[in-house]
Amino acid sequence: MVSLVRLAALLILLLTGGLLADNNNNNNNLIAPLSANQHVVRVAAAGPRFQNELPSEVTFTPDRGFTLDCPVWANPPPQINWLTSKGNGGMWTAVVTDSSSSGGGGGNNLMTTSANGSLTFHEFRPEHFRPDVHAATYRCSAFNSVGRILSTPVRIRAVMLPPFEVTVENPRVGRGGTAVFRCSFPDSVRDYVTVTSWIQDNRYDIFLTSSQDGRHVMLANGELHVVGVRQGDENHLYHCRVLVQPNGQTMTSLSAGRMILIPDSAMTKMAPVMVDSVGRVRVWRGQDAVLPCVFHGYPPPKIKWYRSQTVQYGNLLLPLVTSGAGGVQRMSTESLNTHPHLLNSAVGAAGGPSGRHRLIGGTLIIASVVPEDGGRYVCSVNNSMGLVESRTELVFRDKLHVRIIEFASAAQGQQQIHSHTGPTADQHVQVVDAETSVTITCLYSGSPRPSVSWLKDGQRYLLGNSGRVYVSSASGPEDNMIQLSITSVQREDEGMYQCLASNDEGDSAQATVQLAIGAFPPHLKETFTRQILHPGSSVSLKCLASGIPPPHFTWTLDGSPLLPSVSERYFLGQQQQGQEDAGQVVAHLNISHVRVEDGGNYKCVAENRVGRVEHSASLHIYGSPYVRAMSTVVGVGGKRLELPCPVAGYPIEGITWEKDGRRLPLNGRQRLHPFNGSLTIDPLDKSSDAGLYSCEARGQNGLTARQSLQLNILDAPHIMAMADSAVLNAGERLALQCAVVKGGLPLTVSWSFNGQIIAPLASGGSGGSNSGGGTSTSSSSSSVRLVNEFTATLTIESLTGHHAGWYVCRAANQGGRAESAVHVIVQVPPFWVNQQPPAEILQTVSGHSVELKCHVHGVPPPQVVWSFAKDKMADKYSPIYTSSNRTLLANQSLVISPVDVADAGFYQCEASNGVGNNINALMALQVHAPPEVHLNQDYMAVRRGSLAGTVLKCSIRGDPPLNVQWRKDSIPLDATWSQSRIVTRAQPQPPSPTAAGQLLTSELSVTNAAAADEGLYECAASNVYGEDGDAVFLQVQDVPQPPLDVRVANAAGRRIQLEWKPPAADGGNPIQEFVIFYQSPNGDIRQERTSANQLTGSIVNLQPATVYQVYMTASNSLGQSQPSLGLTVTTDEEAPEGPPLQLGATSVTSNGFTLSWAPPAAQLQNGLIQSYLVTIDSGRMLNRTVLPSSSGTSSYEYTVAGLRPNTNYMAYVQAVNNQGTGPASPSVSVKTGESVPEEAPLNVACVSLSSQSLQITWQPPRPEFRNGLLRGYRIFYEPLNEFLLFLSGTPEQTDLGQAGSSQTTTELTVFLSGLSKFSNYSIQVLAFTGSGDGVKSAPLTCTTEEDIPEMPTRLKIVQSGADSLTVSWLPHPRPTGRITHFTVYSKEIERGQDVNPQKWTAPANGPSSGRLEIRNLRPRRAIFYFQVAAVSSQAGEGPRSSTVSFTFNPTNKIVSSVVSIGSDYLAARGSRLILPCTALGDTPLQISWFQDGRQLSDWLNLNPLKLGEQIQQPWIQPPPPHQPPESDETAAGLIQVLTNGSLSVGRLSDTAGGNYTCQARNRHGQDQVDYLLTVVTPPPAPQLRFAASNWSSITLQWSSNNNPADKINNRTRVSTPKNFIVKYRPRDSGWTEKILPAVWRSVPIGDLNCGTEYEFLLISSSRVGNSSSSNLVAAKTKGSPPEYLPVDDESDLILTPTSCTVDLIHWQDRGCPIQQFVFRFRLATDSVSEWIIAGAESPPQQTFLLGGLIPARDYAVRVTAINAAGSAQRDYTIRTPPLMDSHSRSVASGSDSLGPLFSDPRVAVPMAVSSLAILLTVVTLLLRYRYRSGGDYIRPDSRPPTGNMNVRTYADGGETPEDSNNSTLSGCQKRPPLPMDSCGLSDYGGADQVSPYAVFPSLMSSGGKNSSSQFSSSRRMKTFVVDGSKDSLPVEMSNYAPPPPSMIRRMQQQQPEEEPTYDYIAPCATSAAAGRSNKQLTSNPQSVFVPIIPARSTWNQQQQHYGPTRHGGHSSSPHYHGDWNNQETLALSQRL
Repeated sequence: MVSLVRLAALLILLLTGGLLADNNNNNNNLIAPLSANQHVVRVAAAGPRFQNELPSEVTFTPDRGFTLDCPVWANPPPQINWLTSKGNGGMWTAVVTDSSSSGGGGGNNLMTTSANGSLTFHEFRPEHFRPDVHAATYRCSAFNSVGRILSTPVRIRAVMLPPFEVTVENPRVGRGGTAVFRCSFPDSVRDYVTVTSWIQDNRYDIFLTSSQDGRHVMLANGELHVVGVRQGDENHLYHCRVLVQPNGQTMTSLSAGRMILIPDSAMTKMAPVMVDSVGRVRVWRGQDAVLPCVFHGYPPPKIKWYRSQTVQYGNLLLPLVTSGAGGVQRMSTESLNTHPHLLNSAVGAAGGPSGRHRLIGGTLIIASVVPEDGGRYVCSVNNSMGLVESRTELVFRDKLHVRIIEFASAAQGQQQIHSHTGPTADQHVQVVDAETSVTITCLYSGSPRPSVSWLKDGQRYLLGNSGRVYVSSASGPEDNMIQLSITSVQREDEGMYQCLASNDEGDSAQATVQLAIGAFPPHLKETFTRQILHPGSSVSLKCLASGIPPPHFTWTLDGSPLLPSVSERYFLGQQQQGQEDAGQVVAHLNISHVRVEDGGNYKCVAENRVGRVEHSASLHIYGSPYVRAMSTVVGVGGKRLELPCPVAGYPIEGITWEKDGRRLPLNGRQRLHPFNGSLTIDPLDKSSDAGLYSCEARGQNGLTARQSLQLNILDAPHIMAMADSAVLNAGERLALQCAVVKGGLPLTVSWSFNGQIIAPLASGGSGGSNSGGGTSTSSSSSSVRLVNEFTATLTIESLTGHHAGWYVCRAANQGGRAESAVHVIVQVPPFWVNQQPPAEILQTVSGHSVELKCHVHGVPPPQVVWSFAKDKMADKYSPIYTSSNRTLLANQSLVISPVDVADAGFYQCEASNGVGNNINALMALQVHAPPEVHLNQDYMAVRRGSLAGTVLKCSIRGDPPLNVQWRKDSIPLDATWSQSRIVTRAQPQPPSPTAAGQLLTSELSVTNAAAADEGLYECAASNVYGEDGDAVFLQVQDVPQPPLDVRVANAAGRRIQLEWKPPAADGGNPIQEFVIFYQSPNGDIRQERTSANQLTGSIVNLQPATVYQVYMTASNSLGQSQPSLGLTVTTDEEAPEGPPLQLGATSVTSNGFTLSWAPPAAQLQNGLIQSYLVTIDSGRMLNRTVLPSSSGTSSYEYTVAGLRPNTNYMAYVQAVNNQGTGPASPSVSVKTGESVPEEAPLNVACVSLSSQSLQITWQPPRPEFRNGLLRGYRIFYEPLNEFLLFLSGTPEQTDLGQAGSSQTTTELTVFLSGLSKFSNYSIQVLAFTGSGDGVKSAPLTCTTEEDIPEMPTRLKIVQSGADSLTVSWLPHPRPTGRITHFTVYSKEIERGQDVNPQKWTAPANGPSSGRLEIRNLRPRRAIFYFQVAAVSSQAGEGPRSSTVSFTFNPTNKIVSSVVSIGSDYLAARGSRLILPCTALGDTPLQISWFQDGRQLSDWLNLNPLKLGEQIQQPWIQPPPPHQPPESDETAAGLIQVLTNGSLSVGRLSDTAGGNYTCQARNRHGQDQVDYLLTVVTPPPAPQLRFAASNWSSITLQWSSNNNPADKINNRTRVSTPKNFIVKYRPRDSGWTEKILPAVWRSVPIGDLNCGTEYEFLLISSSRVGNSSSSNLVAAKTKGSPPEYLPVDDESDLILTPTSCTVDLIHWQDRGCPIQQFVFRFRLATDSVSEWIIAGAESPPQQTFLLGGLIPARDYAVRVTAINAAGSAQRDYTIRTPPLMDSHSRSVASGSDSLGPLFSDPRVAVPMAVSSLAILLTVVTLLLRYRYRSGGDYIRPDSRPPTGNMNVRTYADGGETPEDSNNSTLSGCQKRPPLPMDSCGLSDYGGADQVSPYAVFPSLMSSGGKNSSSQFSSSRRMKTFVVDGSKDSLPVEMSNYAPPPPSMIRRMQQQQPEEEPTYDYIAPCATSAAAGRSNKQLTSNPQSVFVPIIPARSTWNQQQQHYGPTRHGGHSSSPHYHGDWNNQETLALSQRL
């Protein structure tokens, strides 16, 4: 039975989770304790880590944008956010990139974030710049479940760079100096522009610190230094190249810099002046430091560089490098390397010159800088005139580096591990145990030294957190260290730690480490409770604890451990639960058949390597009392002790204690615990508390139980007091005794020195004898003797300095420990460091630094005294104190800097400290002397050719051997250099007793000095200790050279102003004056003198139009130069003094009238009248036109066109010659007639009255533009339609656009009704007068009001999920308002009842517009009904759509359904179209597209849940405006299916129309949507035909090819024409366009040239586009070329001996007025010569006089008549009659001998007079032809066919740049009175003025009152505008008058590369000569050109006034030709 009970109890324990095991099999069930070395830590997650550091600063330009990446690795993947700081106290806020938000710096889509965390700054316009976005600081934040980290800050700067130019300054420098070139650009871009290199002569690149020839150095600030400037360097050009950082653009300076070399003669003695130096230079590690020191001074200064070093008593200047006057470096690396014995003296404490120091000119270059190079440098420059210094601080820069190394921890087993596996998981994770201490060490470096802070999880770590966290730092030679220490690590300390370093330069760096808790102390989760049992029962005690590593359990009963073998009834076990790394362990104590003695206090203890936890509870067993046996207890005196009584049995009435038979407590130190009966004694007393104690338990039945224990008490040790310190001398003995006067045995006594234990030796060791049974040992020089158990003696036989320190005695027993310390001080006499006395001999070089070392030690520190004597055997040495060049350092060394020869001698250092004997050392210092060179003078002058020799003396002192060399301009003078004139010799001098080194004299003599001997002579000397030099400038003086580049700066009628450049050389003496000589035609020579400092001079009181010969000389004290090159200068004419006469006005029209006048009186013209200035004054603006003059003309007429209608004008005329304008004539007043308004109505505005009506208002045109009485207004309006329309009806009922309408009114407002709702209308208004319609106003777009929205159409419902539906619809095709959203209504009908009515809101815009997904429906057997209504912003909600029902599929299968809704659409050809196909259904879901049943694509797999943005309605991109028609092949676009299922059709073609079907299918079914697409094409080309023509117009007719039958089909539709465009041109010329209304079918084209063939094309234009061109129609206006009626030759010619008069009355114009006659002639016997143009009559005269002929000669004469239709010519052969005198025979016979003729005075004088008259006539004619021009002629409005030609005008300041290829003789027929001429001239405009640069016709008749002539002439007239009244006349009339010949010559001299521009008389509407060369134009019998002198303007100026004309096929361009007329004039003069 008992066995069965036991078996049942065991089964119960197993079922409740207990673990039973016996002692033979407990290894399988028990967890053994894990040692620290066995513990393995795994980290499940890794915190974020930056893979790359972010840049510190980013700049970009608005047109490029920038993307800032944040590369982070973590596991799990991190979430990345961006923070920004906007300067608000350093606060960081989150960046918001939602375009709808205005906060956070992300509005307006200025920046966005991507999925990988990148921050993108988009391109933006400058007006969208936001400082909080584009000029802010950002940082990246990354976090996951482990923690958060922050990146280093990034400064973002969006830079809007203005356009700028880069230039180079021209430095001034003397020979031998340093030229500094600087790259100049605006300060506004200085921060973003970096000079990258320099370019010499566009060939050689010079980069930073590069020196291609040793003389070019580029500094870090971009400057270029050219050192040692010499002759010829001024010819080099230097460009700088810069890099614009934001956009990466590279720019090169526009201008090149060139140094200005100061002549040697201009150099005077001056103290050095610092030109360029830098106060601070920042250099990165490894780069070259360039320290500039640029100066000016004469004589050439010497340069010395020092480095400033801070020592004990101040700053010490250590010499680095030195150069002499010639720029020679004295102390160089080579000398030190060659003579290593100098190294110990040449380098001071801070280091001297090394291979890294180089001197170029005055610039110091330090190669590959290191931290030790940082400091202050001094450049000292001096010459005989003074001294100047510059100080430069070299700031060493080093990149910030931060790293976290392995750390220290107080716990064992701490590890550094990696999380996960793989190459990307290299994040450092530091694992520590909880409750331990950890120190994270961060090493950082960089310069300037940064400040360091700690971050934890992105927040600044607050130190002093509960007193557990503190920071310490230390500095090292390489890295600095900062440590973060955390004591008693807790769970909240886990996370990401960052060490963040930043400096004042804006640099920052960081390092990251993850801190993880590796081991946690145990924590009890489940425990057992107090229990009371009966004997024989079973019990199970359970404890559950967690910890890392997993804890180990032990059990105790009343303080005694329980082992598995304690009894067979006890079962102990423990087992780990859960995952291996969970650290959770359960322990069981199972007791079967409990007995009374099993009762007691049970305790479970869970323990691992980092902690311990316990739990106890009582187990009571009913029965008699039972006390377990107790062992002996040892207590410590003075401590607290608790004695438990292990009692079993239950119940217990009481527990008592006794000691030695006496019941306790006996005193207040003894207390009994009322619950458990334990005894507490506090404190223990050894004398009274030691003894035998008994515990007795008493039960309820009166039974008792007793047990006893022995209590022993020990005392803690106490050491007898010893002295705190002991002071002894070296060599003495030390004995210290440590006696423990109190404390129980056994005792342990030991000694330690400075923390190191001194172990005692075994007995019998050396150093002492055995006493008292103790042992004595010795270790090194110290020994410890253990005298007895409580005494230990420390002895040292001979003390040294190493024995100084702390000696500690320690005593310990079971009761505690004690210690006592003694500080031993050992005094040591002075001794040499490393036992090495200083060197006996030191060598150095004068001027350098030397350190005399006297390194001694001792205790106390010794005092060092220095003394000096010249002689080693001197009786007394003199003490040395700190002086100007002697400094005592803290290390007792003596530094002498700079060393002088007088410093040589013997130096003694003596050290003492009062202990022992003093020590001393004697050092001999030897000072060597480098060369010192001195010249007797620094400047010497000699006259060229002087036979007396010039001697240059040079004195050199220094240690021998001395090498002496002479150089000239840095070139050594060898034996071959001018042997006969330059001689050098050297001679030693006797030694000096006071100076060191050898004295040597060297001389250089120069005889018979030549100019080549001038230069800088340098005497250079060198020895092994250095090099030095001095220089003198030898100047060879002479008379100066003549002035250079003498030229005329300005010439007037009575004054000539000259300017020149100084001579190339002044001969070594300053220029005193310049002399100007000028000679008049009568031979008189006069002179004017100017001072030497002026480079300009004037000659006054001259005669106008007179030729003068001018030259100049220069003078100095030695004489006058040779004369300069001579100039021939002609003075100018003067302005006329009289006005034109008989001014009158006739032929007044609406836009012009005709003026006539006579020339001024001959005696008041003051020269040849070149032109007339016609001024038209409207009272508000002046318009002036230049009309060329014609020699011999007695009256002039000028037709003014392009005037303002109905306006009063004042007109007057002024005569103009080459020098100015004469006075004005009396003015005449004229008023023009009425015309159409030139201005549209003003302030056109519209107001929307309702959804179908508008009110239009306007104001009349300004009065000055009405041109008459306004009769009314016309209003034109038409709707503006889109290109894509929904077709609600049949295709025949809808078109792309509606026809426009118009209304006429006399009011200033009109009401338009019957309009479309919420539609845009284009409104235009014009005003009309009795002359016709005016200009339309600019189109104004007006919109009618919104109305209630129309109901949506075609509602569709598809199932999108098991409980969701998607509703889609189409908005009404004609919106009546701005739809804000749609409202979807739904209801359910269940069992015939409406239930659950709901409504939803759907957006009107966006990808999801037109559909709504409704979820969480109840898909039971109910019917759902839906309606949709549109809601506008103003009118509200419109009517609901028709109701659509839906019933869910009972199978829960989602059949494929297409949400998109098909319809019929119109699209313009050329548009890009996207048709949507949004499908839903169970996957796999496939779609495909079909066109008219033909499959367009493969089946595309879609996942509806992963689709991106989709469109619900078709999207269209209209074609570009005025797209040219294309064929189907070229217009067909790419058809492709997009990833979201939509169909994209690019550039719709005619064949793109048809039915488009999208099918979607899945395994449950399929669905489709159909679209009917109709492509709208432009109208077809019309058929054009000729109707009629006359002399100036052609009428055209056409028919449209719009066939109604072909207009509409199921694929295409032809649009209705909106208007027609007619294009016409003369054959092979440019096109002119006119726009015609769509209802016209014929049009007359006017303003055409007479007798000219034209080509015509017609194009139909619609809203969709233009048609192709119609058939080409060619037609010709009436008229033919001129014709000559044959008559007898003699009837046309009148001959004289020197002339021929041609009668022109027999020429007929044949309908086209003759515009011009051209006359040519040549000798009849010279048929191969070119024709000579004698004249061009324009306007034609009745006769023409051909003069300048030779009597009795045969001539061929050709007359060419030209009109608009062409030209005709007639040739004559004539012979001039002989002179009627005695010599006529000789002349007639052609004799060449004219001597007898001119020998007769009666003949000679008249012939001379006649010849002079003929010559003047020819010159006058030539000048007339020279300034005559032709152009685009326009017939005046009211002239008959025989009227005048039109003359074009041109802009002030330049010629009209028409291309010569478009210039031939022609004219224009009569045209209708339109404001635009047929030649493409612009409309006349302006307020009451003549339009600037307008074209005016002019009629000039030489027949006086005889007006029967049908000929007219044309003249070039220039119009310009002057604001104000008549008083505002131009002062310098040469701006529009032809320049004088002198000015022409000057222009040719100044601009030899440009030839004068010539314009050609040409027909305005023909281009027959297009593409011909100049020669072809010249030989063409139908054309002639007359050269026009160009005014003062360039082609760039002309382009500002003229541009290409609209009708021209080729744009006009400048064309330059040779001076053909000048050649003809020369040929004519030679023949005469």
